[in-house]
Amino acid sequence: MRRKRSVVKMTEVEVINVAMDLDFKMPVVILKEKKENRKLPIWMELSEARSIASAMETKNTSSSLYLAHGLIRRLIEKFEGEVNKVIINELKNNIYYAKILIKMDEEILEVDAHPSDAIILALKFKVSIYVNEDRISMVGQKPISDRELNEFRKKLEYIKPEDFAF
Repeated sequence: MRRKRSVVKMTEVEVINVAMDLDFKMPVVILKEKKENRKLPIWMELSEARSIASAMETKNTSSSLYLAHGLIRRLIEKFEGEVNKVIINELKNNIYYAKILIKMDEEILEVDAHPSDAIILALKFKVSIYVNEDRISMVGQKPISDRELNEFRKKLEYIKPEDFAF
């Protein structure tokens, strides 16, 4: 028996800024939807943010020859592969996860990656970055705390059917 794969809607984004979040005292990369105005912040380490900022500014991709991302790019090219696209697909315990899709010999390989690495390779290969639609539509929504959830449960205990009458 085959399991049905659920269709995940993706939205294309672009890197619009690398900045310092003064509240969290951490670098943040801001991704913006290409068709809408929604933005997705992704917090990361300083070295990763610097690499993304450098990849955004650098027109000459050989300047990163001795950095790991330059090495990865050269390996992909040496094996006659090409980065097809990058997908930021999951959020677990407030940590984003990504996939780099690499086309090699008419086959698409999915490689798990940190979003920062995936974003850097997307910028170096000049390919699209996609985000799971569910992730970007959650932005700006405050998660419910345990306290709020318990208060809501207590209120439910005292609700009667008559309370829903119009």
